[in-house]
Amino acid sequence: MRTLSLIVASATVVAACGAPRTVATRTTGAPAAAVAPPPSAPPEPSRAHLGPRDPITVGSVVRSRDAELQFCYLEGTKKHPDLAGRLTVHVRIGGNGRVTEAAVESRSWDRSKAKEVEACVLSRIARWQFDESAEPTAVYPLILLFSR
Repeated sequence: MRTLSLIVASATVVAACGAPRTVATRTTGAPAAAVAPPPSAPPEPSRAHLGPRDPITVGSVVRSRDAELQFCYLEGTKKHPDLAGRLTVHVRIGGNGRVTEAAVESRSWDRSKAKEVEACVLSRIARWQFDESAEPTAVYPLILLFSR
C-alpha cells in the first residue's frame, strides 16, 4: 500500500538548502526562475521569518488535506510505480491565512520522475487556507514522506 506521512518541521530543524527551488504562487501559479545556490559556506539560516502559528495547528490543517497530496502521489505512481521519497516544501502563509507561496526546498527522489507530482502538490498547497494571524507573513516547512 502506498502511504503519505506528513511532518511539520519546527524552527529548530530548518536548515539552509542550496537546491534550486520550484515555486508556485497564488497570484500567477506559474513557476519562478530557479534560485542561484548560496555561497559555499552558507551562514546559519535566519529563523526570524518563521511565524507565530503553532506547528501542531499548522500540521492539523495539513493533515486534514492529506488526501489531496495522496492523490498527487498516486497519480505519479501510475507512470512510475517505484516512485517514493521525501519532499520538503516551505509554505509562506500570509496574515490572512492564505498561502502566498509554496516552494520545493529539497527532494530525495528523481525529479524527472516526480515533476508532475511536485507540481500537483504545490498547486494544491497554494489553495489552502489557515487561521488568521497578527503577523503579516510566515514560512513553515512541511516534510512529506511518500512510500510504497
